[in-house]
Amino acid sequence: MGASRWFSAIPLICCGLAIPAWAADEAIQPLDTIQRQVQDFLSAQHRSRAEPPQIRLNDLDPRLRLPKCAAALEAFLPGGAKPVGNTSVGVRCPSPRPWTVYQNANVKIFDRVLVASRFLAKGTILSAPDLITERRELSALPEGYETVPGHLLGKQLRRALAAGAVVAPQAVKTLPLIKQGETVTLVIRQGAMEVSSSGVALNDAERGQRVRVRNETSQRVVEGTATASRRVEVGR
Repeated sequence: MGASRWFSAIPLICCGLAIPAWAADEAIQPLDTIQRQVQDFLSAQHRSRAEPPQIRLNDLDPRLRLPKCAAALEAFLPGGAKPVGNTSVGVRCPSPRPWTVYQNANVKIFDRVLVASRFLAKGTILSAPDLITERRELSALPEGYETVPGHLLGKQLRRALAAGAVVAPQAVKTLPLIKQGETVTLVIRQGAMEVSSSGVALNDAERGQRVRVRNETSQRVVEGTATASRRVEVGR
C-alpha cells in the first residue's frame, strides 16, 4: 500500500531564518522538498518490513519562506519521537544559512501478529493450536506484540484472553524450571570435583535464577543456580 498525504492543522514550525515575501522564488526552499525528505526518511525506518508504512504528512504553512539550502537537507527524529504513530520529524539545512523545521506526521505500520485463537483462561500453558496470526496496526498495540510463536509456546498466561486478543509479552510468564517444595538434585562443585545430594527447593526459579535449597541430609540451606529441571548447581 503506497504512502498517502493529508492536510489538516498547521504543524510545529521552525526555529531558523525566514526571508522576505518579496524575495525571488529561486531563493526560497520549496516546501515539497522538505516533505519529500520526511517521507523518504520515515519510509527508510521501515524498509525491512514486508508491508510499506502508511505515511500521512500535515501540510506545512504555505507562508513559510526559508532560504534555499545550498547543502543536502538532513532529516532526524527529535528526542523522544518515534517513527510510528503520531510523530514529528525535524528537517535541517546545515549550511551556510542554517534553519530547522519540524514536520508532523502519522505513520501506520501493519504486520501479522500472534493472537488468541479462542478464549484462553488464565494459567493456560500456550501450545500451537492456541495461537493464530492476524494483521494489526502496530502503533495501536501499546502493550507490545509477538510475531514468533517460539517466543510464546510453553509459557503460561498471566490473565485470560478473549478470542482474537493480541498476546503481548507481558501477558505471559515462563514456567519455573524449579518449583518451591519439589525435590531437586543439589550439585556442589569444588574445583574439578562434583558432589551431588538431594534437597528441597524453597522458592520457584527459572533457568539461570537463584534458588535456595535445604539439603535433606544436613538440613543446611544453600543457594545455587537453576540449570535444568530439578537441578541446582552451587559454585557457578
